[in-house]
Amino acid sequence: MEMSVDTIRVESNVRDEVGDISALVETVRQHGVIEPIIVTPAGRLLAGQRRLAAAKAAGLTHVPVRVIDARDERTVLEIGLIENVQRRELDPLSRARVYHALIHEHGAEVDEVARLVGQGASHVYQHVALLNLHPDAQRALRNGARSVSFADARELGSLAHEDQLAVLAEVRALAKAPTSRQVKQMVKTTRALAAARRANQSADETSEDMYSALFAHVYPASVARRS
Repeated sequence: MEMSVDTIRVESNVRDEVGDISALVETVRQHGVIEPIIVTPAGRLLAGQRRLAAAKAAGLTHVPVRVIDARDERTVLEIGLIENVQRRELDPLSRARVYHALIHEHGAEVDEVARLVGQGASHVYQHVALLNLHPDAQRALRNGARSVSFADARELGSLAHEDQLAVLAEVRALAKAPTSRQVKQMVKTTRALAAARRANQSADETSEDMYSALFAHVYPASVARRS
C-alpha cells in the first residue's frame, strides 16, 4: 500500500530533528523507500520520520506504508516507540520525550516503558533525566560526535545549569572532540570548584552574620538608632 507524502501528518509531539539524512536520501533515490512507513488510517505518522523526510528530499510523491489502527494517544506513542527503537531511529532526547510522555501524561509505569523497549528501569530514568539538562547541553547532545555523547550528557546532568555551560565551553574550546574520560574529568573538576565556591560563599555569609551580631552586642545604641 502507498500513500502520498503530503497526506502523512507529523504531529508536533513527535516532530524532532532528523539529523543528517544525506546518505539516506541517496539510497532512497536509487532504491526507493524499502521499509514501509508506519501510519494510522488517518495518515498520522507513527514511525519512519527519517525515511519520510528522505523521500521528500529525494522528490518522491508516494511512499509505501503500513497502516496500524491506534485508537488512543498512549497506544500511538507505544507503537511509535517500539517501531522506532527497533530501527534505531530515535536519538536519546527523542526517546526521553516519549518516555516522559508515556509516564507523566498517560500513566505508564517506568517498568512498563522499560519492558516496551527491552531495557531495565535505569535505562528509562537515565533518558528522562536528560530533559533536565540546560537547553545548550541538550543541543550539544543532539549534535552528536563533535559535542557530547549520551554518556557525557549523563555526567553533565549531575551539575547545575551554570556549571554545565562551563564544561560545554571547555569542550568547544578543544581542537577535537574530547573522550568520555576527558569530559568526566571536566565534570569532576567543575563540581569540585562549584562546591568550593559554595563553601566560601557560606563562610562569608556566616562571617557577616557573626560580625553583625558582635557589633550589635558591643554598640547596641548605634544599632537601635540605625533601625
